[in-house]
Amino acid sequence: MNALLTAAVDVATDRLTEDAEFAPFGLAMQADDAEILHLEPDEEGEAVDDAEHVRALLIAGLREGAVERRYRAVAIVSDVTLEDEAGEAVTSAIHVAIEHADDDPVTCIVPYDLGEETVELGELAAEPGERHVFKEMVEN
Repeated sequence: MNALLTAAVDVATDRLTEDAEFAPFGLAMQADDAEILHLEPDEEGEAVDDAEHVRALLIAGLREGAVERRYRAVAIVSDVTLEDEAGEAVTSAIHVAIEHADDDPVTCIVPYDLGEETVELGELAAEPGERHVFKEMVEN
């Protein structure tokens, strides 16, 4: 799970450095060799702009791989805005939802500030997450 988190933050930081934002993407750790794959939804002929729609596509694709036992762990990574109690935007953050076939899910938030040429990462916060990808496997 640590390898997925590190890869997620690295890819997100690279994209933030290049484009100052990023669309949701997924990472999957293969069951047989622990190689980490970078995944994006494949919608031919359609521009995917809605982050929730992209997340749903990623979950569906990752779930298929999990059911086929190709993946042992997955992460869905999103660019989010954190708000205070009054609903005011406070900071941007990298949101990483990590699931493992044999462990409890965890959600990690890494606040960031964009500099002119760099991305300054804040302190990581982690909390229990929700199962979306390995859900059926745990229930069976």
